[in-house]
Amino acid sequence: MIVMGLDLATRSGWAVRDSTRHRSSMQCGTFTVKEYEWEEKYAIAANLFDRLRKEYKPDFVCIERPEHGVRQFKKKGKPDLTGVEQTAMTINPAALQLTGIAGAIIGICQIKAIPYGTISANSWRPVCYGKGVKPPEGKDWKDLAIEMCQRESIVLPNTKAEQRDAAEAVGVCTCWHKSDVPQIEWMQKRFMDLRTGAYEQKRSAA
Repeated sequence: MIVMGLDLATRSGWAVRDSTRHRSSMQCGTFTVKEYEWEEKYAIAANLFDRLRKEYKPDFVCIERPEHGVRQFKKKGKPDLTGVEQTAMTINPAALQLTGIAGAIIGICQIKAIPYGTISANSWRPVCYGKGVKPPEGKDWKDLAIEMCQRESIVLPNTKAEQRDAAEAVGVCTCWHKSDVPQIEWMQKRFMDLRTGAYEQKRSAA
């Protein structure tokens, strides 16, 4: 069984595992749509994912779930005439783009009849790092993901920036069985067959 994990962003991490091989054989990398305009990002992301789909032929795709809302942040502005620093509320535009990128990937999965699920970071991280574990001072979650891959002898991309995204995709891929699958009958059935091994048995018998 081939499982693909995706940590989507304007530079997305991906990871693939063949369940018949050792965990250290997992392959991972990144693809980017940073240089494109808003709507172009979605089309390019779909195309880049489809290339990965053709190469690795995943039986299931697990996606880190985009936030369903957009957070607002305080942004410091210039002082007014009295010298008081002004603040305003703003949003991270990348969060809006992430939903579009996820939609493009999900559309490919549906068209190509590949079951998929989504999982929140709060769900997969405790499985990979241990319940209650948090990054120590001076590190973040992506640093923990890299360290996890190094312990497992999983080969990461060459640059630190790519390693950070690819390593988190490894975590997502690892926890595919805990993902939430859409309430679509064929997809739910395939997911259960994959989890129980029934899908492999059916494929071997065909």
